[in-house]
Amino acid sequence: MTDIWLETFLGKIGKYILAFLSRYYYFIIPVVLIYGIFLTLSSYNLKRIEKEANSEVVKQAKNIIEKNPDIGYVDLVAKIEIPWEKIIENRSFFPYISGASDLWVAGTSDFNVKKIVAYDDEKIKAILERNGINNFGVKPGTPKNLYTEYTRRITDREEEW
Repeated sequence: MTDIWLETFLGKIGKYILAFLSRYYYFIIPVVLIYGIFLTLSSYNLKRIEKEANSEVVKQAKNIIEKNPDIGYVDLVAKIEIPWEKIIENRSFFPYISGASDLWVAGTSDFNVKKIVAYDDEKIKAILERNGINNFGVKPGTPKNLYTEYTRRITDREEEW
């Protein structure tokens, strides 16, 4: 009866896969556990490097803003230079890195770390905003009500015709 159910719900291939797993799970579980530990160490290594890089970005941004308080965001990001080699040398304890939800690892190199940690300006902007650096020389004003703003634009445009 169970063979009929397995064949109905899983198909012939699913039934064979389930039989294989039930016969050889003693060999499969240790491999999965070892790979899980490997991924955990790789992910922890990336987090250590990322934490150091984030603190370096914040430290440099505060120094640049202190020297030039009216600097814009684009100029600020252009002046930030992260010493990737030094960070990797000081904070890496494992030769591989892995993202939080990745199932694969990459070698600990400047290119791979830079690609994951600071892959675009939005990521750097998020790092700065999380640490309270978000005005970039402009004092925040009162937020606009977008609904009334767009209504005003539409009504003004109709009167011009």
